Amino acid sequence: MTGPQPWSALLAAAERRLRAAAVEEADTKLRWVAAHLLGCGLADVFRHAAEIPTPEHAAAFAAAVERLATHEPVQYVIGETDFMGLRIRCDRRALIPRPETEVLTDHAEDFLRELPAPRVVDVCTGSGCIACALAKRVPHARVWGTDISADALDLARENARALGAAVEFRQTDLLTGFADDSMDMVIANPPYVSTADCARLARTVRDFEPHLALDGGVDGLRLISRLVSEAARVLTSGGKLLLEIAEDQAVVVPELLCAQTQLSLLSRKSDYAGNWRVVIAARNPR
Repeated sequence: MTGPQPWSALLAAAERRLRAAAVEEADTKLRWVAAHLLGCGLADVFRHAAEIPTPEHAAAFAAAVERLATHEPVQYVIGETDFMGLRIRCDRRALIPRPETEVLTDHAEDFLRELPAPRVVDVCTGSGCIACALAKRVPHARVWGTDISADALDLARENARALGAAVEFRQTDLLTGFADDSMDMVIANPPYVSTADCARLARTVRDFEPHLALDGGVDGLRLISRLVSEAARVLTSGGKLLLEIAEDQAVVVPELLCAQTQLSLLSRKSDYAGNWRVVIAARNPR
């Protein structure tokens, strides 16, 4: 009978299992799981290679491998991810926070720091990652988060409590219920993938992440076009609108903004891969 196996043997066998299931980046995902169980960094997993895992860790690792073999995202498997230096809880109630959204949040933080008592609402908040990051990084700001999904808001509230982030969450459709001229900033990572492209997303996204948070309609602009109009209503004079967009929307979304006479396009920003990812507009003087 084979005795307990060290981490090196478990990782090697698990990688063969995942490669047979055509799971991409199998080795990296397995190190994420091992690091999570061991409470160490990815690079430190190798230091434990010769160690025999506890029975509890061995069982948890085996269960995680089976979930990964179905192409479930590793962030859902381990139940968390890093966003702006914060540990964000992740599960199928909301999209997984991504580095592209950190770019959006960075630019928002820069604007908010310049104001004495800013009011900001994160629309389509999902896991609450943007709202929580802004509340932690700009503590003098008053932060709201909205979503139409009650499940997503439950997760967002869990994250806010765990992080000690002062965020007020509301279940509402975009900015419904917010008064005119009441916000210094509207920020959003809305659904912007076209319905046709949703069907072509990677299996880890298509089969596991919430469709409601991905599908932006026939042209990907169904919510964005509405949000542009609603943001113009609730923003104060000079208030900022920051949107995450798809890389192929770098022309059409600015055109939407320019067509909204109450807003002026300020700039477009690229993500870490060099793709256009963020558009920034300002509310014209009233």
